[in-house]
Amino acid sequence: MPETYIGLKNTNYSPSSKIGQGGEGTVFEVMGSANLVLKIYSDPLVDEKIEKLIFMTSLLTDELQKFAAWPLDVVKDNKGNVCGLVMKKLEGYVPLHNLFSPMDRKKLFPDKGYNFLVHVARNLATAFFKIHEMGIVVGDVNEANILVNSTGMVSLIDCDSFQIKNGNRYYFCEVGIPRYTPPELLERGSFTNVIRTTNTDNFSLSTLIFQLLFLGRAPFTGINPNKQEIDEETAIKTREFAYSLQRTNKKLFPAKNSLEFTSLPAELIGLFHKSFEDYPIRPVASQWINELQTLSKELVQCGKSKIHFFPKKAGICPWCRFKSESNIMYFLDDSYLKAAPQLDNIDLFIQGFRLEPLVIKKLQESPVNTHLHANSIDEKFKKLKRTKKFIISILIVVFTLMTLISLGFLFVGVFAILVANKLSQKKLKEELNRRQFAYDSLNHSKQSVISQHNSLSQQKNYAQISNKIAGLIENFKDLPNEFAWTKKKTEEKHYQQKYNQYLQQFDIRNHTIPSFGAAKKLTIYNSGICNAADINKLRSIKIAGIGPKNIQILFDWQRHVGAGFVYTPDLNLLNSEINIASDALKNKRQKLEAQIKTEYNILLATKANVLSSASTFEQQYQSLLPQIQQAELELEAFKQFLKKGK
Repeated sequence: MPETYIGLKNTNYSPSSKIGQGGEGTVFEVMGSANLVLKIYSDPLVDEKIEKLIFMTSLLTDELQKFAAWPLDVVKDNKGNVCGLVMKKLEGYVPLHNLFSPMDRKKLFPDKGYNFLVHVARNLATAFFKIHEMGIVVGDVNEANILVNSTGMVSLIDCDSFQIKNGNRYYFCEVGIPRYTPPELLERGSFTNVIRTTNTDNFSLSTLIFQLLFLGRAPFTGINPNKQEIDEETAIKTREFAYSLQRTNKKLFPAKNSLEFTSLPAELIGLFHKSFEDYPIRPVASQWINELQTLSKELVQCGKSKIHFFPKKAGICPWCRFKSESNIMYFLDDSYLKAAPQLDNIDLFIQGFRLEPLVIKKLQESPVNTHLHANSIDEKFKKLKRTKKFIISILIVVFTLMTLISLGFLFVGVFAILVANKLSQKKLKEELNRRQFAYDSLNHSKQSVISQHNSLSQQKNYAQISNKIAGLIENFKDLPNEFAWTKKKTEEKHYQQKYNQYLQQFDIRNHTIPSFGAAKKLTIYNSGICNAADINKLRSIKIAGIGPKNIQILFDWQRHVGAGFVYTPDLNLLNSEINIASDALKNKRQKLEAQIKTEYNILLATKANVLSSASTFEQQYQSLLPQIQQAELELEAFKQFLKKGK
């Protein structure tokens, strides 16, 4: 892969981290541009696709960018071939189908309830309204290419598959998923050169809105009392709307434990009938906006759970009823889980342990003591100095006279003077050296005290113990988070086990998988992909002949059949495991408390020892200062004595 791709306006785009891979290509972050992504197609693009992408960039508006990850630029590889496109990066967005699963909702949006689903449905209708207003048809609508964030804003991705019209020319959308495809298109059997309309889009929009309001259930899946399976595609073609209140001789009915269709306002019920039954013109996006806004205003909050909202017509909270009557959890809060162990007074316990830095003040010299004076020079040194001067004077006179007799006596005289001077200075120099040594020794003692004071070994121990206690305290403070994480993982494990058990009943040989024939089914079956749960193995294994497009089809099918799953937790087993985690956390708290107390006592003892040692060195230091000052005075006085009268 080349390091840099070139846009239409000669802008360079360098891919960095891989974000994801789909049936068509791979998406990367763009180096140096945190708000952009780069999609590189796996296969070479035909001329028509290239023309479509280039034309799409000319349609870009700020309004369109609010609701779709529209192509911003088209890029070429180092051979000059168009191979990808640039889009805005959608931070904090997740696929819409995550809202259908109670566990996904709890993980991603833990504080969101049914009111949030209604809010998202309204925003979805708004997005379609704005896109249709520009003359654009989405075409390939499904719950995986629509993203949503925590505020309920939606954005459509894979916009390069949209149907675009340039003058009289159509750039067709030739892909689609049966669940979101209206009957008139399914009956054609192919999407090739099919002109889609906002009316065909409105079927897809209605299906998504239905799934949001009915927690993932699709309008054409249900129960046939005659026990003859009616696959979803057949139900759509025959307009067999499972929730219909108008259709006579119904063959398909809502699955058990579904939200009552009659709980919705009559106007919304009417829109669904017009969308899914034999009406030539379906409700448009603006109609959904209005009726969903009305529903939003009429929602009632349950008194037992802050995330339980429900339509006023329901009378009582359906989510509480499902929970009490059938143990079905459609909205997961923590009310049905074991409460956290007694982790109160955590802050109060911690407040009893103050970890203050141990600061040892630097040794400070005292001001010069002006009351100190050098002692008088000993009389013997004065006498020695006078004797030295006298001897030298005599020798000078004697040898001066002798030079009058002979010049040779001059050299003898000089030598004699030098010898006499050296002999007389010996004792004086010894005294000078003694005083210098005394002064130097005291200074050396001072430096030794300073060094020991500034590098107290126990001070380092204090810091190490303090850091250890800080770590223990952080672990102690994190106990509530640790329990919450353990409880979360335990709940997710139980949910996933139940979900996998549900998926295992869908044998791939006995169920229709759109665009997936018998030969491919046999291929994956022989490789260990026997049911819908086994499809997860495709994340870690490769099967010859089953590429990214086929894998995406299989995961789409898994997600569609999984939409019928209802969560009925084994509360005894679940809470038993949480109880075990709770007991372990109690024991951990006790151990941490004991450790913190023990280490803190060691810390206090270490601090006392450090302060005591520091005080001792301070006293030694202060006692040395006047001694050094006195020694310096004695030394300087003797030096001046020697210089004087030389």
